[in-house]
Amino acid sequence: MNKNSLNFLLIFSCLFLLFSCKTQKEVVEKEKVRFRNYNDKELIDSLSKNEFKFDVFTAKANVKFTDGKENTFKTHIRIKKDSAIWMSITPLLGIEMARILITKDSLKFINRIDKEYFLGSFDYINEKFGVDLDYQMLEAILVGNSIDFDDDEKKIITSIDRKKHAYFISTARKRQIRKEIKKDKNKFKNFTQALWIAPDNFKIIQLMLSAPKSDQSLVTTYTNHEQIDNQIFPKKINVNLNSDKIITIDIDFLKVVLGNDDTSFLFKIPSKYERVEIK
Repeated sequence: MNKNSLNFLLIFSCLFLLFSCKTQKEVVEKEKVRFRNYNDKELIDSLSKNEFKFDVFTAKANVKFTDGKENTFKTHIRIKKDSAIWMSITPLLGIEMARILITKDSLKFINRIDKEYFLGSFDYINEKFGVDLDYQMLEAILVGNSIDFDDDEKKIITSIDRKKHAYFISTARKRQIRKEIKKDKNKFKNFTQALWIAPDNFKIIQLMLSAPKSDQSLVTTYTNHEQIDNQIFPKKINVNLNSDKIITIDIDFLKVVLGNDDTSFLFKIPSKYERVEIK
């Protein structure tokens, strides 16, 4: 994995977390689920009631990262709710090559291959890349929860997408969203988010974010839903980032452990490492 790929992980690899556990396959067939005409408030409330609830968890995953070249590695992920996201990235056979720690106030990244480290903030990343990220957004995407919508209800659009067999909620119309996913010339004037929601369990099956300032869009698809601790989670995730080039990340989670308050979030920078800026 080259240095640019490692730097990219600082911003985006933290977006991807799934859970693998004792399997209970989805038992409701699509054709048997009936839709209701929810308004935006009812749909958002249903999303909230079915969100993944946790205090602390750790997980292991196999990750495939493709940006013209394909790289495969293992990732150990630890999250303390509303507080910290920690990641350790290791080749399939080898020692740790990178470590990430994200809090509400800071982003830290160690590149052990080049003996470098980065210390920054969301303000720095947002200004540098023309995006609008914060800690809560990253944590929500990692666990398959919803991102808060704008308080202005007039901007929220809800409908039923029968082609995807899902409820649809967005800050832009469905036709515009489909054009964006297909890389049409249509561009959004404002930051846009869209969710496709399973009608049987109100879990997110697809998420799209579009950032017009940087001409980027992120499409995240959640599949293979199973149960863990009486909650429903996707076992696999596919992420496509459309920017000046297409970047794809596929994650297959192998193990998850919930509720360990003694989980360590160790992040120590060796004294001989050189501080760098993301370019």
